[in-house]
This record gives sequence, structure tokens and C-alpha cells, in this order.
Amino acid sequence: MIRPQHAIPRFIPRRRAFTLVELLVVIAIIGVLISLLLPAVQKIREAANRVSCANNLKQIGLAAHNYHDEHGHLPVAVQIPYWVNNDPNNYTLNISSPFGPNWAVYLLPFLEDGNLYNSIDVNTYPGTPTAGPGQITGYNLSWRAVGSQHLKTYTCPSDPRNQSDYDDNSGVDTAVPYQVWARGNYAATAGFTDFDHTANGLNALNNNPFDGDGSDGIVPGNPANPPVSKGPMFAINYGAKFADVSDGLSHTVMFDEIRAGVTPLDPRGVWAIGLPGCSITCAGRNYNPAPNNTLGDDQNSGDELQQAYKFWYPGIGLPDRMGAFPTSPGDVMTSAIARSAHPGGVQACFGDGSVHFMSDSIDQFTWCILHSRNDGYNFDPKAVFDK
Repeated sequence: MIRPQHAIPRFIPRRRAFTLVELLVVIAIIGVLISLLLPAVQKIREAANRVSCANNLKQIGLAAHNYHDEHGHLPVAVQIPYWVNNDPNNYTLNISSPFGPNWAVYLLPFLEDGNLYNSIDVNTYPGTPTAGPGQITGYNLSWRAVGSQHLKTYTCPSDPRNQSDYDDNSGVDTAVPYQVWARGNYAATAGFTDFDHTANGLNALNNNPFDGDGSDGIVPGNPANPPVSKGPMFAINYGAKFADVSDGLSHTVMFDEIRAGVTPLDPRGVWAIGLPGCSITCAGRNYNPAPNNTLGDDQNSGDELQQAYKFWYPGIGLPDRMGAFPTSPGDVMTSAIARSAHPGGVQACFGDGSVHFMSDSIDQFTWCILHSRNDGYNFDPKAVFDK
């Protein structure tokens, strides 16, 4: 009788699991690798955003050239038919006044946004307002319907706030009639002094800075300290002719970057409102001398904006580089400097359509004269651009 043989058991080694210490070491190594990789990813993303932003500015510059070809001049910075020099009522720069379409509205059909432009009729503005200088009643404001639209060409991908609308229905210092306004990141340049001083294309020789008296800027290397022209490319009721840009299109900025406001109550970055900080830059004075400056925490420097008392906070200047006078109700939209979410500087589109990166460290005088069409000074572009 053959007895069945019992199966001989096979030894199967147990699979060794990771210990807790080993897992923690692996997690730590992964964390270190991520921390090393993240700055590189952020740098690549910012480089791509900067290219996209530069392309937006090139498109805007090309649209401005096409507008000039068709009309013989650049579009106005903004229509304000009730503008009065030294307006005692501050209507001109009041965000509650019935200002008209701005440069960004007029460029819409040249930026493949013709359908949006055709959805309104800019010629309905101003309508039949009450007669008389400084009157601000009876204006047709139907054109403002486009102001709520978010437009990719007008927004920089590096600005995290440009999808947050300007939305102030507090009843104080607000646009009338009330509406929500979409943001943008590009501004037409209006010289380098307060916005009302260059209205209708005025040179504003006797206005600060660099007005010749030395109280707010001295012309470097020139003992005579002559007053410097602030002749704008765009202004209230004015768009320059290229033939009048005596400094040369390649030496004169047409469009700067700006940043969207810090809260919904901050009007900065609104693309369809043709006032400083919204879609206009016009700064260069000692209290707001150069792009992305860190001034503003002393409550007496930075952008001069009508509603700054609603959103000012300590640190808005340093480190946030969004400084503004914390003014009280009754102030107006006076001036604003170029600001950008790109590290180290701002991008600017010059009159010839070229786009250059301009360092935050650019000196006040150079910054200012690059924003005037007829100051008589010229710089070697290699010395001041893309630094």
C-alpha cells in the first residue's frame, strides 16, 4: 500500500512594510523637492504671464495706431464736456459726475470687440445736457452698459484682483447711476501732473513736478532748471496726433500697466472709467514719483483718489505697493502712478507700438519725461528700458 506523501510546506517570506520613520523621511524628501520646484514653476508661470501681458499691450498699441489712421488722432482719454479749468466744484475729476466714454471704449472695434462696441451708441453721449459751463445734468449715459464686461485683452494674468468688480453702492462718492464696473490693467498716459492740468492737450509747464521753481523736482544737470512740458498723449477731450509727438514715438509712452483695486470699494483698474487710477496714469510728483513705489503709509502720498478713505490701511504702501491718500469725502480723482503685479517693474507700450519692461528703480525725471510727448529730452532706449 502506497501511503500518500504529505505536502511539504513552502516558506514564503513576509513582505517588509515601511516603518513610520521611513515614511516620514520620504514625505520630508518630497516636501523638500516640492519646495525647490515651486519657485521654478512660479517663475515659469510669471514669465508666461508677462509675455501674455506684453501681447495685450501690443494689441492695444496696434489698435491705437489703427484708430489714429482712421481718425487722424488718438482717441480722447475721456470725454468730459463740462470740463472747466480750475473747476471750483470739482466736477471734472469727480467719479460721480457724468463723464463720457474713454479711450478703452473707443478702441473696442479695433480689438475685435466690435459687437460689444455696437451694442451701444457712443454718439448718444452727451445727449442734451442742461446748457451752461459746468452743468452736469441731463447727460445720456447709456454707453456705460459696456462697463460691466470683463475683457481678456484689457486684463493682465498676473493680477489676482482683476476679476473682482468695482462695486460701491454706499451712496457716497459713487458713480451715478449706480452700476458694477469690470476691471482692467492698462492705462492711457496723460503726461505727469494732475489730470485736469493737461486737459485739451495742455503742456502744463507751470504745474509740478519740474515746473522750474525747484519746489517739486529739479532738472538734473541743468543749473537753469527750466520748466518741463507735460504734453500728454491722451487727456480730457484730447488725443494727440503723431505729428505732434516731437520727442519721437519710440521715446514716448502711450500705455502703462495699472493694478486692480485692493477692495471692491477701490476704483482702480476699471477699464471703462477714464479717470486716474481707473484707466489713466498721470503721476510723477515727489509723493508719487515712480512705478510701484512703496509710498502711501504716511497718509500723505501715493495715488490721489476720491475714495481712498474707504479702503486705506497700514501697509498699503509698504509692502503692498498700492499706496493712496486716505482722503475724506469730497476729494476727487487727481493722479495715479503705473503699478504692476509683475516683480520688479511695469510694462509700457510706447508710441511706436513697442513694449518695454521698466524697472521700479527708474529715476523720477526719466520716468516723467518718457510720459511727455514734447519735453525736448531724449534717452538712449538701451539705457532705460528692460532693466
